[in-house]
Order: sequence, then C-alpha cells, then structure tokens
Amino acid sequence: MKAIQLHQYGGADVLVMEEISKPVPQENEILIRVKAAALNPIDSKIRSGSMQQIIPLPLPFTPGWESAGIVETVGTGVTQFKSGDEVIARVPFAKAGAYAEYMLAGESEIVRKPASLSFAEASSLPIVGSAAYTLLFKAGHLQAGQTVFILGAGGSVGLLTVQLAKQAGAVVIGTATGEDRNAVLKAGADEVLEYANPDYAKQVHDVDLALDLVGGPAQEALWPLLKKGGLLLSTTMPPPADRAATWGVTASFIFTQPDQPVMEKVAELAGKRSLQIHIGKTLPLADVAQAHFLMDQALVRGKIVLEMN
Repeated sequence: MKAIQLHQYGGADVLVMEEISKPVPQENEILIRVKAAALNPIDSKIRSGSMQQIIPLPLPFTPGWESAGIVETVGTGVTQFKSGDEVIARVPFAKAGAYAEYMLAGESEIVRKPASLSFAEASSLPIVGSAAYTLLFKAGHLQAGQTVFILGAGGSVGLLTVQLAKQAGAVVIGTATGEDRNAVLKAGADEVLEYANPDYAKQVHDVDLALDLVGGPAQEALWPLLKKGGLLLSTTMPPPADRAATWGVTASFIFTQPDQPVMEKVAELAGKRSLQIHIGKTLPLADVAQAHFLMDQALVRGKIVLEMN
C-alpha cells in the first residue's frame, strides 16, 4: 500500500510516499481503508522533532492521527463494527498511521460516520471536535448563562468551541483578527475582540471560563478577566499554578486523547449540521509535503485534508 513515511525529523520535505506492507488487524483492531486524513498543527510539531521527548515515535513511521474511511477487515474480538462500515478514526499520538491507504485503529478509537458528512468533513472532526467538547463540558463544566472567553477563536478548535458554547446557552466572547473576525461572529459569538490588542480587561470581566488556544505571552492577558473561582484551561501550555493562586482561580492544561463517547457526540452534532467544519483545502496524499508547507506557513484558513484515490 502507499503510505507517507517519516525517516528523519525536519521540514515538510522529509515526508515521502513509499510502498509498504498493508497492516493486519490483531485482537480488537480494525483495518480501515482510508478515504481522507486531516492535518493538525501538532502534526508539524511531531514531524519537526520538537515533541519527540513527549511523544517518542520509532523511525520510520507513518504520521496522521485522524481519518475517515471504510472498514476493510476486523480482528478477533471486534463486535461493534464490520466490513463495509463507514467510520471516523482518531488514534493516540503514540500510534499514528492515518497518512496511508490503510490504517489500524482500536475498536474504541473509531465511531460511525454520519451519512450526511463527506469523508473529508468527517476526517476533520475527531481532534478539534473532541478538544472543543472536552474543554467546555468535561473539563470546563460550562452551564447555560455563564460567560466563556476564547483566546484564538478563529482557529479550527476555536470555531467549534464558539458553536458548542453558544448552543449550550453561554455568553461567548472570542478574539480574532482580520478575516477570522467574521468567521467567529458567524459561528455565533456574542462579541469578537481584536486579538492584536490584548488589553481585554478594559472590555471584559467576570468571565466564568477562559480558554487559551494560543499559548505564549498571550495567556497572561486572561487572568484579570476571570471572576473569583473562575477557570482557565489551556491546550497549548500549562498555566502557572502560582498565577492561578494569585488571582483566586483554577487553571489546568488539557491534552486530549481518543475518547469514543465524546467522538460519538461530536459526530452526531456534525451529522445534524449543528456543528460546521470549515475545510480550507483538500490535496491528494502524494502532495503531503505541500499540505504541511501550507499549514506551517498559515496560508490556508480552515482544515487541510489529504484525500486518497
């Protein structure tokens, strides 16, 4: 089968297409004929080697952590799925394998693909959708009437977070810049602040839940927005415990892994078109280096998806 291989860490050009053996599903595993695989910023970090201490992967390996496709065969012990089922997969970061014509996933790492979604749309859901849902509800315990502030609302996770929070009855304030401002408003935000002007405290206060989807120095601007007892969650870097104590709030770093019940909920919402995924560009598997270059340079708004023949 054709698969993208990473033999050494580096830039987008280290990704090469090769012919490798088709994997064979073992107990509780499923072999998926991949139709589409989505890219995420963490793909670039893993490819570059900057995360090899956190997510060690043996070289060579086939990148890719979320996909949509059709069940080819199943291993022993699999009861939920059968050959021919259309599915969405999200495997752990220590596993990988989606940039290929076929990939393996555990039974608990896939869910059924809603018929209303294209394979490209479905492949774009697991990581960003699960992150958004986990931030708001599993970790954030968001309730109707609360106020949520989203730093970096114009990205793929941010836009889904805006949609989910608004549907839950929250007051939603986000930051964005340029063309992303309109996208955030269209997603349902009550207010959008200019990301480049970080003195948000002049306009916002008494926030129940602040979400940091950006990291770096920008995180510091979130503390004064929170009410006493509020919650700050970050997907990018651990918030300092001493800063949280100073401001009288709780803060946590959220690193999502495959969660089948959450994936099922997100897929259900997307299938009903209650969640909208924006795909910025689709490319064939052979153009993976170009896809990574476009992502690295932030030249595409929305998800980039690799499609298989």
